[in-house]
Amino acid sequence: MTNLEQEIGAMRVRIENLHLDMVELRDDVKSLTLQVSMGRGALKVIGITGTVVAALTTFAAWLGQAFRPFNL
Repeated sequence: MTNLEQEIGAMRVRIENLHLDMVELRDDVKSLTLQVSMGRGALKVIGITGTVVAALTTFAAWLGQAFRPFNL
């Protein structure tokens, strides 16, 4: 009977350790999800900023070409 009790105790310890590992894994996944979300947001901001800079540069170049004949 003591052998069975020891096996049950060992199984209980393994289950508790597995549960703790799963909780830790869940926290890690939440952290990674947050980091990926922030990375996507940063990429969107960089993309929008780059688009605005390219548009302003193109507009400035167009103005320079458009008003050159008038020497303005």
